Amino acid sequence: MTSESQNAQPTHLSRREAVRRVGILLGGAMSTSTVSALLAGCSGRTSGQGSHTFRVLSPPQQDLSATLVELIIPQTDTPGARAAGAHEFIDKMLADWMPDDERDQFLAGLGDVNTRAQTAHGADFVNLPSAEQVAILTQLDAEAYADTNDDAAATPFFRSLKELTLAGYYTSEIGATRELQWLAWPGRYDADAPLSDVGRAWA
Repeated sequence: MTSESQNAQPTHLSRREAVRRVGILLGGAMSTSTVSALLAGCSGRTSGQGSHTFRVLSPPQQDLSATLVELIIPQTDTPGARAAGAHEFIDKMLADWMPDDERDQFLAGLGDVNTRAQTAHGADFVNLPSAEQVAILTQLDAEAYADTNDDAAATPFFRSLKELTLAGYYTSEIGATRELQWLAWPGRYDADAPLSDVGRAWA
């Protein structure tokens, strides 16, 4: 095996592993449409920017979605959700996987974000300073998780947005191989490795 093949990285997670990881991050609660999409192989970006053709989100909604996902998972020492194409994943979900009522509810939630921004600050959300954007999302988050309604059709917009952002991010190439630690299996064989490098023996 060449060193190049040893260092090759996967472009996507296995379907069940993707569901498992996103489920853990969400505390085990995921919508039926998201679980179905992940099991069927729908994932975040696995290629360069500009490869996705939007089918549901309008250009203003694309900008708003990209801004929202980046606020949820911002760029740090690794790329954020926008670079990973989480907003593109959301468009795929809206186009191919969400029932009409869920799609309409999500799009209405996007509209509500701008309504709140206009009411509070007189500008669209994407044009607000970061601190004002975060304040609106903090309010949405508090409202979403204060709602104890278990009816899936009544899932608050911000909970849906978080779920789709996490799913899109952690099933993308960036999320799977650069933000999460990835261990190739089987890994390289070292016949004589110092115990200090291992840390402790494996069971």
